[in-house]
Formats: sequence, structure tokens, C-alpha cells
Amino acid sequence: MTEKEKLIQMLLENEDIQRYKRIEKHINSNKELKAKFNELKAIQKQLVNAKHIGKSEAIKSFQERYDECLEAIESYPLMSDYLALQSDINEVVQTIISIIEDGIEKDFE
Repeated sequence: MTEKEKLIQMLLENEDIQRYKRIEKHINSNKELKAKFNELKAIQKQLVNAKHIGKSEAIKSFQERYDECLEAIESYPLMSDYLALQSDINEVVQTIISIIEDGIEKDFE
């Protein structure tokens, strides 16, 4: 088994990732929740764009809409767990990326 295959297997067996996938499946089967989640992503993109171009009024407006939408989403059962798991998994992915990048940089030194 290659190192890549070992890493993939380790991630697939991770309890947090398995729980995340189960919750995600439940979310995707709930049309109302899925629509809210898509709305949140769209507002987030608009917020990032407004920050990038420095539109302070737009930033304030999008931030308020984002916070309201997030609050509505978090009121659904399991959503706070889902978002927390998403954050934890993103941290693991960022750590893996950092380790890989460090290894590659050392190979080129």
C-alpha cells in the first residue's frame, strides 16, 4: 500500500469524517435545509467579494444576511455538530497540506 493509499484509508476510517458524511447525507436529503445551506454559501461568496474590493456598505449588508442565515441553519438539529466537524476536518486537511508542502520544500533544498 502506498503512502497516499494509507493516508486516504486513514481519513476514510476517521470517526469525525464518518460522522460528517452521515450528517451530510441527512442534510442533502432535507430540501429546505439544503436550500438554506446553498443560500449561506452564496452570501458567503458575495461577502468575500465585497471584502476583496473594499465595499464597506456591502460588507455590512452581506455580513448581516450571512449571520441571519447561519443562525437559521444552526437552529436545525445536527447542524452545529456538522459545522464544528467541518471546521475540525478543514484543520486536519490544512495540517496534511502543510506537512506535504514542508516535505516537498525539503526535497528541493
